[in-house]
Amino acid sequence: MSLRRILPAAALLLLPGMAMAAVPPTQAAPPAATAPLAHTPHDPSPEQLEEHITALHTQLHITKAQEKLWAPFAQDMRDNASRLHDAIEKRRTDLPTMSATDNMQSYATLVAQRAQDMQTLNQAFTPLYAAFSKKQKKNADALFRQGDEEHAERQADAGQAAASDSTAAK
Repeated sequence: MSLRRILPAAALLLLPGMAMAAVPPTQAAPPAATAPLAHTPHDPSPEQLEEHITALHTQLHITKAQEKLWAPFAQDMRDNASRLHDAIEKRRTDLPTMSATDNMQSYATLVAQRAQDMQTLNQAFTPLYAAFSKKQKKNADALFRQGDEEHAERQADAGQAAASDSTAAK
């Protein structure tokens, strides 16, 4: 399994620990206004998603012959985004009445669904990638590596922001 598939899930799993590590164990942090959603993944707007799909299509240099393999991959991205949106909305709706264990289970369910969606996306991408020229494969490899690095940086920034917020709340 590639780092591209593991890193986002690992980052999501590590985020609660990073947030908790920011608070000294002897001192409980006061609840922040945004704390309930701190462990909820980003929910891109439909416009952001379509921009991403269009940009990826362009960056991967998808040919007319590859369109029949691209279409299921792009549709999986849309379907995954729709499921993520629904799961996040449900979590936001239910959050005010959740116990701590319900909250953790809700987050675990969301992460598990996200992991399953990544598997489905990978299954759609594999035949597309196999149809790429050597130049396209090299480009895709670099593009996806770059995406992982940017994702890791965003996660690190989010962790630092959470640490700053908890320090400021004291």
